Amino acid sequence: MRPKFWEGGWIEIEKSKRTFRGSYPAYALTYFFFYWSLGVFTSVLSMYLTGIGKSKAEMSFIMSASSLFGVVLIPIVGYINDKLRKPRLICTVMMACVAVFGILFALVRETMLLFLLNGCIMGFISSLSPVSERMATATKYRYGTIRIWGTFGYAAAVQVACAMMEFTSPQLIFVSVSVSAVLAIVGFLGTDDISFTDTEAAKAAAGKQFSFLCAPMYILFVIIGFVFSGCSNLNMTYSPILLQELGMPTGAVGTVLFFSTIVELPVILFSYKFMDRFSGRALMLLAFAIMVAQFLLYATAPNAFVAVVTMLVLRAIGSTLFGMILLKIVRGVVQVRSVSTALGVISATDAMSAILMQNLGGILVENTSIRILYFAMAGLMMLGMILTLFLRVQNTEKVFS
Repeated sequence: MRPKFWEGGWIEIEKSKRTFRGSYPAYALTYFFFYWSLGVFTSVLSMYLTGIGKSKAEMSFIMSASSLFGVVLIPIVGYINDKLRKPRLICTVMMACVAVFGILFALVRETMLLFLLNGCIMGFISSLSPVSERMATATKYRYGTIRIWGTFGYAAAVQVACAMMEFTSPQLIFVSVSVSAVLAIVGFLGTDDISFTDTEAAKAAAGKQFSFLCAPMYILFVIIGFVFSGCSNLNMTYSPILLQELGMPTGAVGTVLFFSTIVELPVILFSYKFMDRFSGRALMLLAFAIMVAQFLLYATAPNAFVAVVTMLVLRAIGSTLFGMILLKIVRGVVQVRSVSTALGVISATDAMSAILMQNLGGILVENTSIRILYFAMAGLMMLGMILTLFLRVQNTEKVFS
């Protein structure tokens, strides 16, 4: 029994919890620090690993762990979310693991341990990304007004991580991952549950959780995503290194990455004006075209200025578009009860692509140059554009409005 002097304080705490639950600040806190965790860890990881003496091949091997672990974790977490329908609990447990492993990552140097820890951290974060994206489309708030906090968090994390790399101990970067993971947990606990109300057609399809795997357009989009995500992930790894090779200091690279992330804000904030208006095929062609232009400019950039301008204008837009297109197309071809599972399958396939591309990219760079790598990626993106011409998905679902 609580003492009387505590009753007033307890009542205030209960009121605060009810006020916080489902509030806009709860979602802002969730997405800011969830994407901060992602941004801090991924933005400078390649520079950190080369800075502690890892070769480009070793660096690519360590970074490929995130995709290898993701292949297993992403579809499992998506399936569990569709079955248990408790996204807050799932997110809390997995971000708590991220917090613990972030500390451990700061303490080790052995390549295999770095591989395993990177796989666990990024595997957990990547497996929650489809869940968090679905949460953003299922709230009472417009998708763009929620998701922009993820962009703010990622951009701020990139800037802070690069500053830590240059002016403090790099190990603090991974300590901040743990702190942000804990704050993200607080935010997740304040979000509303996702509505899993099934349509009559979905109820009739109960027990056919994986029936979408037979849908031709879903399979085609999985292949398209395999091409797009593999190149996009490789670009995330090598674009900071490209700037360094062109003579930019680490702090300046962080500033460029910060502003290149901020550029995606209008795309996210005004997504309701165009994402539901145009077809998935048209939007996918646009995303591929942006990536082709970006990679060709990197491959031929005569100096750092051209690479920086390209990065500021194009780096974030193509990948951001793809993330939203993924939600749009999956919602158009998959039953409501299987959306998280379908997103997880695509994310796992994309992770397999990243494994392949990270290792092939590392070998290619070791034996040729980063410029040749970007020419090769531009060619793969052109192949993706050709595949997209065969994509047919009805533009009926209102996901972003």
